[in-house]
Amino acid sequence: MEDWYCVHIAHDRLLNAIDVTFRHMLVAEYRNLGQPAACKVYRRLGLSRSYVYFFSPEAANKLKAFVNFWEGIGCSEPANLGKMELIIDSLE
Repeated sequence: MEDWYCVHIAHDRLLNAIDVTFRHMLVAEYRNLGQPAACKVYRRLGLSRSYVYFFSPEAANKLKAFVNFWEGIGCSEPANLGKMELIIDSLE
């Protein structure tokens, strides 16, 4: 995988529980992998009370089980990363 990918989590009743679980599992897997360089994952609030996660190319490659399980789709690098919450940031 060389492209950015995004995962969209949306379900009104379960949104917060799913989101917290997803974040904790994502960070735990990142740590288990030895905190690989160039891994960045961002989150923003989406439409209709949802969250959208953006995986840098390296993060999409290293954390592809998450991208695949949540049916992530390829996307361009978001232009507004500075306004998003940074979930995972490795030292490059």
